[in-house]
Amino acid sequence: MRKKLICLLLCLVAVILPLAMTGCGNSTTTDTDEESSSRPAVSINLWLVSDKEVSAETEAAIEEALNEITQSKYTTKVDLVYFTYDEYYAALDAKLEAAKKYKEEHTSTAITLPGIAQSTETTEETTAETVVNELGQRLLKYPDINEGQLDIIFIDGKDKLRALADAGELSTLDTNLNASSKILKEYIYPSFLEQIKYNKNTYAIPVNHQIGQYTYLLVNKALAEKYYIDVSSLNSFAACGDLVEEIGRHESDVAPVLAYADPVNMYYWLGGDTPSLFASYVPTAATLGSRTTMRSAFDTVGFTEHMLLMKKCEDNGWFAADPENTETFGVAIMTGDYDLRDKYAENYDVKVLTSPTLTEDVAYQAMFAVSAYTANLDRAMEVITLLNTDAATKNLLQYGIDGVNYELDDDGALVYLNDAYRMTNLYTGNTLLSYPAPGEAANSRDDGKAANRDSRISPYFGLSDVADETPSADLAKSAVIGDGKGSFTSVSIQNLRNQSGDVPAEYVLVHTPTASSSFTGTNLYVNGADTVTIGSDGSMCRIRVPCPMTAPWTMRQVQSA
Repeated sequence: MRKKLICLLLCLVAVILPLAMTGCGNSTTTDTDEESSSRPAVSINLWLVSDKEVSAETEAAIEEALNEITQSKYTTKVDLVYFTYDEYYAALDAKLEAAKKYKEEHTSTAITLPGIAQSTETTEETTAETVVNELGQRLLKYPDINEGQLDIIFIDGKDKLRALADAGELSTLDTNLNASSKILKEYIYPSFLEQIKYNKNTYAIPVNHQIGQYTYLLVNKALAEKYYIDVSSLNSFAACGDLVEEIGRHESDVAPVLAYADPVNMYYWLGGDTPSLFASYVPTAATLGSRTTMRSAFDTVGFTEHMLLMKKCEDNGWFAADPENTETFGVAIMTGDYDLRDKYAENYDVKVLTSPTLTEDVAYQAMFAVSAYTANLDRAMEVITLLNTDAATKNLLQYGIDGVNYELDDDGALVYLNDAYRMTNLYTGNTLLSYPAPGEAANSRDDGKAANRDSRISPYFGLSDVADETPSADLAKSAVIGDGKGSFTSVSIQNLRNQSGDVPAEYVLVHTPTASSSFTGTNLYVNGADTVTIGSDGSMCRIRVPCPMTAPWTMRQVQSA
């Protein structure tokens, strides 16, 4: 009986122990490995923009290292294709044309929706093709990339993205983004993904990166105390007038103001960041959907006071002669990253005037898309997901091979070993996953994440969508954004969007009076002196953009309907 019990216990151990070890994570087979082993081999290409020409040797080494990741993880082989920026779009356009021609020549009778590449996971062979290597090992055979295949492409700029989408050259990515690639939403700033949608579709995955910089007001704490000024009350440059004057009169060895700076929290309707007459003050809390008021810049909060103080500094020579090499000053407006406050905190009171702001230029700065001529949309999206979620993949494409192209020193700082491989950080995937480049602070990536958390969406995001390429045929349908009195009505961004495709891109509609309008005879001031009159005949005035304050304004009158 005792022997039987022992045998029974040994049998139980033999069954239970492997199960327990598997549950403890000691198994050498992961879920990903199991999934990959059952998947057919797929080959795709990835088009990248390099700072300089990449040699065939360097390309092959990086490609081999990348495929160690993608083949193991996804049973996907990636062919890297490098171009310098000057070469890239010409090569891309030529490839798109060739791929389109190839598709037309090799298409079946099946109808495919334009711009939507079909997932091929459900149509692939269930039995993977294999080859035997020189060691007698049986390996997966990866298919060659055919001449009509174009998979992952780099895009920068809103116009380029939309042009490719309109031409049916891009795949829609929402199905993958909401399923197999949903992890991207944990790594990419949410507004990036939402704001670059076009016609409610996602055609590209934006590269995650720091949205922008802060604008700071710096005030010398010792000098403020010396002249009995409470630094806590100084929340704008205009409020620093008394301190600036005291320093200017009594401190011959200290520059009262570091350098000239434009007013902050301003949006100029005739050029965005370019100063012009028509402007809006943007409160710190204002973001997408906020109501804003268009008026004369000189009628906005603090604009006049700011400009007058800057003019006074200029007239009295109160700016530093060499701002970049000036360590001690009275007051400054600076743009910088999160860590700037720490750099100056000991000697200066540092206040945030504006937080990083998501504008169209920032949102569309760098993206990866899948062409409509891809061999496999699902596999392409998996690789794009790697670019934004996997640090090893990101650093490989950004810096090359560890020990060949770069190394990390004893302090963990990156050191280039040669100049054989150079890439722009924005062009290789999530910048906040990469090692800090030489010269960047060790905590710069954490600071970038903090800046993104502090950021906001510009109230004027999407404003360019108001326009169409052609002049208005029916002026009655044009969007009205002002009453011509200098006291402009509050305008919602949504109300500025093109209502019927009738507001041309190069114009901002200022006034739409009627024959019975009470606004007749209103003068619009141009460059502070010249005027143009909106007549009583019901005419409409449009102002051509961009139009900086220093340039003559071009006016055109069109008879209203």
